[in-house]
Amino acid sequence: MRKIVILILNIALIFLLIGCGRKVSQTEAEEPETTVEGIAQGEPEAVNGQMDNNMEQNDRGGQNNLAFAGYSGCWSYEGKTHEQILAGGGMELSCTITGDNQFSGTLFSQQEITGRLALVENISGKIEQAELYFDYADDEWGNSGTLHIQFLNDSIYVEALNDKNTDHVSDYGISGSFWLIREKEDVAENGIAADLSFDPSWTGEERISAVNERSQYYKTSAYYSEIIDYWENVREVRDISNVMEPLFETDKKYYTKEEFESEPMLVIHLAKNEIYARHGYIFANKDLHNYFMGCVWYSPTCDSEDFDDSVLNEYERANLEILAHLDVY
Repeated sequence: MRKIVILILNIALIFLLIGCGRKVSQTEAEEPETTVEGIAQGEPEAVNGQMDNNMEQNDRGGQNNLAFAGYSGCWSYEGKTHEQILAGGGMELSCTITGDNQFSGTLFSQQEITGRLALVENISGKIEQAELYFDYADDEWGNSGTLHIQFLNDSIYVEALNDKNTDHVSDYGISGSFWLIREKEDVAENGIAADLSFDPSWTGEERISAVNERSQYYKTSAYYSEIIDYWENVREVRDISNVMEPLFETDKKYYTKEEFESEPMLVIHLAKNEIYARHGYIFANKDLHNYFMGCVWYSPTCDSEDFDDSVLNEYERANLEILAHLDVY
């Protein structure tokens, strides 16, 4: 009987030892090797890379879910207000974006000379990866296409892709691409900048800002519509160059009478006066004053009674003589 009890106890002890051995082995296998700082060693690089990728995806996902609601509002070319666009043309995007990045809005365009309007309404969709594509069937001028809208750090880029005119009767409507910025208060409310000197080293943004500041004068001149039409349809200049430089290089070359005779009377009148304007002449005539104040290159520095024509060079004198005889405006 004693031998049977001892045998049973030995068998139980063997099972107990086997169980303890298994437990110790499992614990050692799960315990990571550590450095003094307690950081796990031997972690594969692929795991680190995957972790980084997941973090980037989470960051992008967070931005995609949260960032774009702040773009709700009105955006326009050069930051023009709606009133400025109605008065002088431009492009405007007004939109509302919800927290889940659902976009709804309207793209509005007005041509400066003709005042013709183009419109794409009920733009909708979900912003994905900072972009939105929207197919439109008509922009009020028979054009169709796809709007590609990109949301950048401080601007919105709008491009009309595959735009087609179904009627083939008009070049008006939504076309091309535009950088839009937040609309700002009408510069007329704040006055013009005190320093009117043109600086050739200005950046593109600084030049556009200067043009916007001067536009309140340019557009109130009686010459505005006619001279814009001349720049766009005769000179084929449709950017800010029309106010960044004079009509003619009368200070650098001799012109002939025949070269001026083919020009409109208003252009001859302005060409004559811009010879004085180059030297800072301040005009008493309201329309001349407003026209040249709208030109970024012009800096009013000399009252008419103090002006000395000795500042004119030989080119200016010769060209002024021709223009004075032709000017009957």
